Amino acid sequence: MRRSRFVRFGMLSVAVVATTWSASSASLAAQRACASAPAVHAPDAAHSTVPLRGCSTPGHTAGIYLVGRNSNITNKTGAQSETSIAIDPTNPSHMFAASNDLSNFSTYNGLYESFNRGKSWTNAGLTVNAFCYDPWLDFNSAGDVFFSYECSDQRIAYKLHGTSNWVQSGSLPAGSFPDRDQVVTDDNVGSPHFGAVYIGYDDNGQSNRAHIMISANGQGGWHESPGIDDSVTAVDVIGNNVAVANNGDVYATWEDFAHKKILNDVSHDGGTTWGTDRTVTNFRINTTTFFISIPPQPDRGVLPMPMTDVAPIGTTFANRLYVAYFDKDPVTADTNIYIRHSDDGGATWSAETQVNDDTVHAWQFFPAISVAPNGTVALSFYDTRNDPTGKKTDQYISFSTDGGVTWSANQRVTTAQSDESGAGDPNDYGDYEGNDTSSTNFFQAVWTDSRVGSKAEDMVTASARM
Repeated sequence: MRRSRFVRFGMLSVAVVATTWSASSASLAAQRACASAPAVHAPDAAHSTVPLRGCSTPGHTAGIYLVGRNSNITNKTGAQSETSIAIDPTNPSHMFAASNDLSNFSTYNGLYESFNRGKSWTNAGLTVNAFCYDPWLDFNSAGDVFFSYECSDQRIAYKLHGTSNWVQSGSLPAGSFPDRDQVVTDDNVGSPHFGAVYIGYDDNGQSNRAHIMISANGQGGWHESPGIDDSVTAVDVIGNNVAVANNGDVYATWEDFAHKKILNDVSHDGGTTWGTDRTVTNFRINTTTFFISIPPQPDRGVLPMPMTDVAPIGTTFANRLYVAYFDKDPVTADTNIYIRHSDDGGATWSAETQVNDDTVHAWQFFPAISVAPNGTVALSFYDTRNDPTGKKTDQYISFSTDGGVTWSANQRVTTAQSDESGAGDPNDYGDYEGNDTSSTNFFQAVWTDSRVGSKAEDMVTASARM
């Protein structure tokens, strides 16, 4: 039985839930499977985010924690990383979460479902008999859920509202080696493409060009957009993030690592044609190395890929496009979380606003963004401010109610630190983490967590409300 109570921290109410995490060593069979797993190599492996199939050694001790609504979703051997979450707009207690699952290298089984607002989770019943990665989730307004993922090709699965079975697409016509995908639905009733589903990605087999996959309803009829980025021959795109404007325009925003920029483009016809790339920001951090080693993630390194969202119809800043990212501090070596916005479809951009409020020059990275129906913007991110060595992380969240201009005092979400700076899974936290908002304006963050008591890296979640 779980007992919960609410504790007030400034503006944030956090439910405190007693939960038990147990730990055990990986089985001999699992270790052998890990050691013998065949490698999957991207055509341009130096500029690909395909996770390494290395073996980590679970060595954490068991423990019982009184935690601030932190819920261990996976609690399984092997490493989980690169997390995503989506809340059902027809039922805010219903949600899905997904992560990379390196507990088995021949079968993907990393999708989970909750019916009680994230307090407990069960396997969602989707198994893919292949090594898969880069999961992302989104619901449409009808309560249908879409799950994009990659298995050296591009795939999507969906479950229609009120049904019990997943439908898997098989391989989509997404080029020779799609990488870092992200699915989004058009939920704007006035849009000429209402109900359309888009998947953003880059084609690692074709010079990392930016593309989106397009379907009128996400259930078939998929086709690929032309290359979006203007640098046709350059190897420069990673993290092509898609967002949909209130009128149905489609935004693509990506990291141009070769030229140290975040770029953006827009399509006015559902992704069929695209305009000219626009610069969102120029990086101070050196992105030309692709992965960037920082103290909390030294093995895999990090990528400052953008995360985007659009303010919904009926809010004060309706149709405002937000782009969140991390970059080097202007003075010191550490990284901060930043956001910019555009009110003219990406033609021009606001000044850069720093979201993290620490004063110790900690490392912040991997922002996740979502915008609530009431217009509140939430940014969650990894943060090392509580570790003097700058290696152990917590998950933090901050809110804005004035269109991203000012931000609330950062709130710590995690109740225990994670440490990926030493031995363990070579993928560390992966390349991203997620959050989503409900129809009732609460937010659900999800992240990779390796606190003492986890079995390697687990997928952990918590809710927050301003």
